[in-house]
Amino acid sequence: MPHAYYCAKCKNEETDPREAERLADILGLPLWLPKDKAGSFGFPDGALACQRAIDEADCVICRPPIGRDCAWELGYAAGTGKKIYVIGSLPEDDWMTKIDIHYVDPAALAPRSRRPRTGGGPVGVPALAAQDRIGDGGASRRRPPPSDRACTRVAAIDCGTNSIRLIVADLPSAERGPAARMVEVVERFDIIRLGQDVGRTGRLAREAVDRARAVLDDYAALITAFDVERVRMCATWVSRGAVDGEEFLTLVRDTLGLTSEVLSGRQEAHLAFAGVTRALTGGVKAPYLMADIGGGSTQFALGSADAEHAVSADLGCVRIAEHHLLTDPPTSQEVAAAERAIEAELDEALDALPGWQDATLIGVSEAVTTVAAIAWAGSASSPGHHPRYLTYHEVDRVVTDLLGTTAAQRSRIPGMHPGMVDVIVASALVVRATMKHTGKETMVVSRHGLLHGIAWSLGDRPPHTASPAAAVIDGGKVRP
Repeated sequence: MPHAYYCAKCKNEETDPREAERLADILGLPLWLPKDKAGSFGFPDGALACQRAIDEADCVICRPPIGRDCAWELGYAAGTGKKIYVIGSLPEDDWMTKIDIHYVDPAALAPRSRRPRTGGGPVGVPALAAQDRIGDGGASRRRPPPSDRACTRVAAIDCGTNSIRLIVADLPSAERGPAARMVEVVERFDIIRLGQDVGRTGRLAREAVDRARAVLDDYAALITAFDVERVRMCATWVSRGAVDGEEFLTLVRDTLGLTSEVLSGRQEAHLAFAGVTRALTGGVKAPYLMADIGGGSTQFALGSADAEHAVSADLGCVRIAEHHLLTDPPTSQEVAAAERAIEAELDEALDALPGWQDATLIGVSEAVTTVAAIAWAGSASSPGHHPRYLTYHEVDRVVTDLLGTTAAQRSRIPGMHPGMVDVIVASALVVRATMKHTGKETMVVSRHGLLHGIAWSLGDRPPHTASPAAAVIDGGKVRP
């Protein structure tokens, strides 16, 4: 199971892990403490246990002073490409100061940053932001970034029907050219099912809104802790489709301190296309047909350097599951009805995209990546950051294996996120139908998409100088 590995001098007795636990919590990860899990620090058993834990970790969290007793852990983590977060700052003479690490202000992890919600105000954000403000006659601004920074630190939030995501990333300066890549500082993924029952009731479920509030509270902490300069949050189908969607946007303003934009389906498709294509490596031929299979809708975009045609279809794994796959496991009649609904939406969408037949199909979203993970389970190599090709035969096998399984059986599939258990059958049906309908034997699987497109869009926006709690951001402009 993914976790955050804790690395600190004398971590058994002297170091207080509470700040590391708080950081791991807002990263959405459990904290792995060697004193609790390795059993012994003697060689080789204790060292091998720690090595395995680093291999399986999503990141490594350090608390100075680090010292040479942890040098091999940090060196090994850096060599295997793990993100390394340091709470505080390393002294000039401390170990591993040359590693590309991310610093977190300890003040942003103080217990008061998650105080109880009172009077309908923001949850904990003012206490976080106040620690990083400059007094200037009432204006509330973040400390300016170092003048020699060759990048812009941004935060993008994608709020969808099934999940909500955050990425904090460093965008390269314009001088580095269009081929320069963003550097991902931290990415957070939470399935909150904001669209729960929206297709049936037309309204947001109260428990779904509460889940969103708790996650946004954590995102505010991350935005502050990582000294973000520009922020953009975009909501998609669920905010367009719910009659009380405006109430959710008010919640965002109260909790996070910024205005969330509600994207149209076409805007969503264009941003997702930009996020996908800017991450492509060599070997993927243009033009591209992107299919971003979401929880409430699916966005298709066609083009090369830019999306020349885009369309949004009322086709999403949550909606298909809630409308058609009602029993556990679904009956053959329910599956047939779901497939007919999917086919009808695909027909209409592809009619709006002239020339898609010659394009390379690229699949995006957790629906696609989860199907791919099931198909590739046990594969000798990992998809990593490079495109991998998912074949129709592999997808068809996944669908065949999933049909007839219960939710309890699906929950035991290695790597299955609990929030995907009840929609993975619908996800697999949509992925298979998309490949079958387009006649594509292969689909390029990308972990990039709308979230990364939102982040890239911030490169063209005015600097975000106010703290998340002290300003509302409309169209990239800060309004105190």
